Amino acid sequence: MNTDKKRHFFVICVYLCSSVVLVSSGCAKPNAANIALRKENQKLRDEISDLKRLHDADLAMIVGLQSHATTVSSLPTDRLGQLFTVHGLEFGRLTGGMDSDPQQPGDEGLQIYVVPTDAKHDTLKAAGSFVVEAFDLANGDARVGKWEFPLDQADKEWYGQGLLYTYVLKCPWQHGPPAHTELTIKVTFMDGLTGRVFERQKVVKIHLPPATSPAQ
Repeated sequence: MNTDKKRHFFVICVYLCSSVVLVSSGCAKPNAANIALRKENQKLRDEISDLKRLHDADLAMIVGLQSHATTVSSLPTDRLGQLFTVHGLEFGRLTGGMDSDPQQPGDEGLQIYVVPTDAKHDTLKAAGSFVVEAFDLANGDARVGKWEFPLDQADKEWYGQGLLYTYVLKCPWQHGPPAHTELTIKVTFMDGLTGRVFERQKVVKIHLPPATSPAQ
């Protein structure tokens, strides 16, 4: 190969190498469409990651709730019988009229002393909800009031100090004093542990203001 041919071959090689470098550089340089596509893909990946974290959190919460879903009420009867559970209610001897204002004559409502009891009639501090109803049987079995104590509220009415070991449910008159001094009260208790319902009734005497006291 003579000198001219060598020079020509060298020029062609340089040209080809330069073209390869230029082509490679042109392919490596991203255009606006590629940049936008990469940004969109990254946005979608971030959203998928956020959704996965939310899903994992929801799943953990569901598993936690399911792990605490079993209650004593689903236990067999023989196992329930081995536990200290509520079997009844007992009224305290102070159950009756509530004189919350000594400056005013007559009672301002009812004050119910009531405590759950176990199978042996021993008092038992048990969580639950109460419904208290009062009836004036001398007035055509008319209900003179209804008071509800949900589970969270009833918990605040428990007294376990000194000589008291009982719920004390304060029930102010809802429609003014009743017409007669003798009332029948009915207490309904739903045990928060087993879901069982217990009822107890009692006749009580109340003090009425002078204007209504003659009725018996």
